[in-house]
Amino acid sequence: MSEVVKSKIHQLLATIKDESILVQVMEDVMFYASKNKIIESLSPRQLNELDVAIAEVEKNETITLDEFKKDLDEWRKK
Repeated sequence: MSEVVKSKIHQLLATIKDESILVQVMEDVMFYASKNKIIESLSPRQLNELDVAIAEVEKNETITLDEFKKDLDEWRKK
């Protein structure tokens, strides 16, 4: 099966003419290819923090970047 998937990816990449899209695809593939290495290097505490963060996203308990910047500016003024 992996050969079929690889073939489809190669075909898709051959049709992309925009270099910026190809660069983004390459960076995304590199990230996911190295993901296991990154996770394996995390401590139990870091893994727990990652699980908490993922749960917050799934529950929609996050704020936007603009909200974060505003909160950070307010915190700095205190």
